[in-house]
Amino acid sequence: MRSIPLLLAASLAVLTLATGPAVAQTTSTPFTLSSGTPRTPEQLAMRFDLADLAIRVLPEEEAIDAIAALTFTATMPIDALVVELDTRFALTSIQIDGIEVDDEHWSNPDGRLTVRLTRALSTGESATLRIAYGGQPHQASNAPWDGGFVWSKTPDGKPWIGTALQGEGCDLFWPCIDHPQGEPARVDMHITVPSDLSAPANGRFLGKIDNGDGTAT
Repeated sequence: MRSIPLLLAASLAVLTLATGPAVAQTTSTPFTLSSGTPRTPEQLAMRFDLADLAIRVLPEEEAIDAIAALTFTATMPIDALVVELDTRFALTSIQIDGIEVDDEHWSNPDGRLTVRLTRALSTGESATLRIAYGGQPHQASNAPWDGGFVWSKTPDGKPWIGTALQGEGCDLFWPCIDHPQGEPARVDMHITVPSDLSAPANGRFLGKIDNGDGTAT
């Protein structure tokens, strides 16, 4: 899937993000570091309507804390929602239409997150999968040829952070269908950074909010 580039430079970016204990792996799996693998039957049977991404960037920790709300419509009956997300992230909450999913109903062993529905979706029915997650994303060792986050500084010491994910895909920092035919119809991005930084990205800029805590969204 075409990745969403993100660049943070020095002068933008309101989020309250969930945090909590969860287990994450220290390295990305070979599955995550590949892109465009065949979609699952569930992914072939759903339309990706909206990805609403709230991402807090933590330069000092070289980490992100995020909430993704993904809305899907079933084009055929399905009993699970399947997306890709790097196992480096700790998942602190998974909800479907506002109802918490217990640990027995989801798994993410290699970076393909499967969430079992308590009731199958019929054709034409929609559901929103909300995932709260955080951690240190995979770092690019030789961007852009080797994909991942780039954590650097400007000559005057300000954080200069970018993403180079074209080869490895969107699942290196947000839950998605990592396939060229799996793109959402729309993406809304709410990027929170220290208030002396900017967060340019592709799309249409809708505004900036000062959060009053040293950050802006």
